[in-house]
Amino acid sequence: MLKAQRRGFSVQATPWLLLAGLALGGCGDGSDDGGTQPAKFDYPKDGELRMNQLQSKGSHNSYHVETPGMTIDALKYSHAMLDVQLAQQGVRQFELDTRWDADKGEFVVYHLPVIDTKSNCERFRDCLALLAKWSKGHPAHQPIFVQIEPKDGLPADAEPYFASLEAEILAEWPRSSIVTPDDVRGSASSLREAIVTAGWPTLGQARGKILFFVDEAGPWREAYTHGGKDLDGRLLFASSTPGAAYEATYVLNDATSADIPARVKEGFIVRTRADSDNVEPFAGDTSKRDAAFASGAQLVSTDYPAPVQGVNYLVEVPGGTPSRCNPLVAPSGCVANDIEDPKFIE
Repeated sequence: MLKAQRRGFSVQATPWLLLAGLALGGCGDGSDDGGTQPAKFDYPKDGELRMNQLQSKGSHNSYHVETPGMTIDALKYSHAMLDVQLAQQGVRQFELDTRWDADKGEFVVYHLPVIDTKSNCERFRDCLALLAKWSKGHPAHQPIFVQIEPKDGLPADAEPYFASLEAEILAEWPRSSIVTPDDVRGSASSLREAIVTAGWPTLGQARGKILFFVDEAGPWREAYTHGGKDLDGRLLFASSTPGAAYEATYVLNDATSADIPARVKEGFIVRTRADSDNVEPFAGDTSKRDAAFASGAQLVSTDYPAPVQGVNYLVEVPGGTPSRCNPLVAPSGCVANDIEDPKFIE
């Protein structure tokens, strides 16, 4: 049985190929729906507003549960289950750290080995299933964004690895419910060209759907973008660099960076952070949070999407229900209820 070695771990080749078969054959809830027509909802501006013209709240390490007895301040935070974040906290962007578990033959989700392993959805598929179940019960929701941060390096034979990751996604989300790079590119020569000319899909086209993007700017991205060329045939978007043919989504964690409004105004989607390592929350400092919303970043991630006893810090989208019109690129006349009705927040 072939093995690939990288950064001190080994990957069995055969399980990758078995999982990859899920993506090819389609099965269970993940099979495509055969071109079902999208539902129509009473959002008058759905044909005008686009996916990049909103601003939403995200959660950082969305699965994270504080380890009992934790002494490291940066790791002292816990999140509710993903569906609770959707239903009660207005979170519309999630971050999942993935690792391949060779013993289980599947991807798992946790932060750090040994010291920080607790997760409220230990299996990648379980995380996806929670999001999918809520989505099916609220089909008019704005698009959900999921940031995937691969934590286990890349095996020498990358394509079966990628196929396995995508297969697990398709096992819970049908292809027709995923906004992919090919969907956005359409007939344009590149993803970047499509975004700067035609723009992102409208909210009407994206309601009830999910978009995945990867936070990795090294070998993983190089392989996934076919040597830095494109994302043709892929399910996930990639961390971008200016001018790249696959340019679409960015992870820019410094909320004060001038790159954020620059990329947003060009039409790209940016995720940034309102706080990090409990520095701002424990100090009750909202300056970074406020800078994140002012930057125009569409996705503002936090460890505190809901109130926490003893911490004088909270992130809520200003005037959002749960999201708001983007302060930099939304058209005039846009109001928060054009994006998503607040009735979805219980």
